[in-house]
Amino acid sequence: MTQKHYVFMIPCLIIFAVLLSYACLFLDQAEEFTIQNHSPDLKTAAILVLGPLFFLLLFGLWMGYSHILARQLKSDPGAFLRQDFLTFLPLIFFALLPLLLSHYIDSSDLLMRANILGGSILFGVFYLKAAVLYRISAPKVFPPMDVLKKISSLSLKKKLGMLFFLSLVLYNAGSLLLTSSGQTFAGDEPHYLLITHSLFKDGDIDLSNNYANKDYQEIMLARVQIKSHTAPGTNQRYSFHSPGTSILLLPFYAVGSLFKGKSLVFFIRLGMSVFGALLGLQIFLFILQEWKNEKLALGVWFVYGFSSPVFFYSLHVYPEIIIALLSLAVFRMLRFSSSLSKTKLVFIGFLLSCFIWFHAIKYVFILGPLFIYSVWILLKKFKTGWNISYFLISPFLLTLFYFLFQYAFYGSFSLAAVSWRGAMAPEESLEYLRTIVTDIPFRTRWETLAGYFFDQRDGLLLYAPVYFFAFLGCIEMTRRNFRQFLLIFFLTAPYVLNSALLTQRTGYAPQARPLVAVSWVLAILIGYFLASNAKKIFTVFFRGFAFIGFFFVFLLLKNPLALYQLTTVGISERFGNLFLRLSNLHFFLPRYLPSYLKVDNSRWIPNYAWLAALLLFMGLYILCKQHNFRINTAFHLGIAISVILIVFWMVLYPRTVLLYPKNTTYPAGQKITYYSLGRVARMGEPGKFQLPRDNRAYIFHFTSWQKLKEIRMEFGSTEGEFEVEVHFFDDILFKGETSYDFATLQLPVPSSYRLKNTNLYRLSIHLKRKSGAIAFSKPYLFSIQPIP
Repeated sequence: MTQKHYVFMIPCLIIFAVLLSYACLFLDQAEEFTIQNHSPDLKTAAILVLGPLFFLLLFGLWMGYSHILARQLKSDPGAFLRQDFLTFLPLIFFALLPLLLSHYIDSSDLLMRANILGGSILFGVFYLKAAVLYRISAPKVFPPMDVLKKISSLSLKKKLGMLFFLSLVLYNAGSLLLTSSGQTFAGDEPHYLLITHSLFKDGDIDLSNNYANKDYQEIMLARVQIKSHTAPGTNQRYSFHSPGTSILLLPFYAVGSLFKGKSLVFFIRLGMSVFGALLGLQIFLFILQEWKNEKLALGVWFVYGFSSPVFFYSLHVYPEIIIALLSLAVFRMLRFSSSLSKTKLVFIGFLLSCFIWFHAIKYVFILGPLFIYSVWILLKKFKTGWNISYFLISPFLLTLFYFLFQYAFYGSFSLAAVSWRGAMAPEESLEYLRTIVTDIPFRTRWETLAGYFFDQRDGLLLYAPVYFFAFLGCIEMTRRNFRQFLLIFFLTAPYVLNSALLTQRTGYAPQARPLVAVSWVLAILIGYFLASNAKKIFTVFFRGFAFIGFFFVFLLLKNPLALYQLTTVGISERFGNLFLRLSNLHFFLPRYLPSYLKVDNSRWIPNYAWLAALLLFMGLYILCKQHNFRINTAFHLGIAISVILIVFWMVLYPRTVLLYPKNTTYPAGQKITYYSLGRVARMGEPGKFQLPRDNRAYIFHFTSWQKLKEIRMEFGSTEGEFEVEVHFFDDILFKGETSYDFATLQLPVPSSYRLKNTNLYRLSIHLKRKSGAIAFSKPYLFSIQPIP
């Protein structure tokens, strides 16, 4: 590298070092900022000390890293020095940190935004280093590619064992994150597990005593109370959930019960992760057998197994992931086997006959088409003849045993006996069929189907955008193998369409539950896209969308409550919690996302816009000609800079989101709008709040068109003694006690945050009871009286 390059690069490194010094000082001082004083103190002495240290660190990393790699790859060090210097360019964006101060709410919010921006900058640095390393060293050796080559040299059994083990590790790392955040089981999960608990502890499936004794608290690790899920006509003894999932988890429950507590949760989730890992192996084998391309099989396996929804349903106690495993295993064996032994025929029949044990009605719409396909392929392709009886013996015996089991416990042969509706007489079944055919508007049916893919609360595509490319896979599949496209449509569409026509939506469960049981079809379609695509730009899009999906998995693990969102009648909140968290004070992301709640959606414009965007995406793919272009370092630099700028725009404003505005007019005529009051703090008269719970904080956001000259507060209770803290934004106004009396505060000329054309204020009160009582009938009182 010439002296000319050093003349340019060394000053840049000095600038980067100064910016890193400033960032450290900024973060160190930010904890002490308040709404009244949040200007950083640029200490010259500190920068003079930190600056040279950071310069030496950056220079050492630059020189050392480049020379070590050049020696390893036997290349020119100058090429590495020039290319690796570009990887430090994202550090220039630390200069944006001061702009965060122009939108200040409190120090904790500022620190969070600064850390997110800093994380995106460091991501940009490491992303560019990986891109440069691959660009320079790929012709020789790139570490990840070298690992893939070593994996490729293993036997198929060893590969499958390694992939299975890796899946278990990743799934259960996610399980530990969920458990550490306090998330155990929710929705239908405790009810499935209560059957397992009863089988293990009592040796029966009679749940009346288990619900009465609240045994589910042992599973959920919390003192909660849930309603029993028992079928009508069973005297509240037997669950309306089928027992298949519960039986399969019995060994894992037995081991977990030896340890109890969080260990019990871990072993239960370990049991579900085994089925998720086996499903991933089936996907790997299918793609490998279909295209004879191991790299493609590994890619589809990774994308499918570790993005939503498969990742989360491999940790949650629901039968869909098991049905997906069974159905794909049957389809793969029938499609790729050159011959079928009698043992294999019995095994395939056994897998199919298990479906009814997981839901007597719902999975019939997968079982029926798959059974028809199985009989047809056995007779036509394998010429099985009378040997088909080996295939039929398991379905006959297990189905017969199931109905005997159902009759013994539920007293009916009706398919609806093990369901929330209970057994129905023939005339009741006919009336029910008439109702679902004639009484449900078509608009509601197609909106339900669209919601499976697009709804921001539980739709597939918004949480795993990589599946947009399954629609491009449909295009490729219809071009190259239209008969197989019709086949997989025949096998899976009845299940999805039946759910949509019945307007069934997700309950309190992770996203895209109605699609999980047939999600393997989406993986096959992605395989068709990747195997057939000759348009480089769409490959780049695919990688970006896959990364977003993995990032969303991480966000959902960090914010597990965003996994569970109701969508049925009575829910009027359109926003998905994940996208609420990605919003800020000035930008409400859910406003731009589709929503298909069971309300009138005809005026929700994003529903039409996103469908149009999907059609446009498919149209562009069809019209775009085959091409190839070289992705150079400048392209990667553009991606890194774009990501940083997008993140900066998101964190420029405070992460607070204001919901549920409540307009209030005070007796003197002041007009104040309060936000996000929730259900606990009750406002009777304007600005007078009743706080019925202690040991918690109450936060009040309110806006005024005019700047307030003064805010007066009165707080206290005649029913007890309390430790109290009152904050204005992050300023402490009061820290002390109220003892069977009231205290008064006056805040003259309060600072405000300019929000559009209004002035935003925030007051919070933290209560801790020392003596006395507090309840809904005897609440703590807090009064806010603003004076414009």
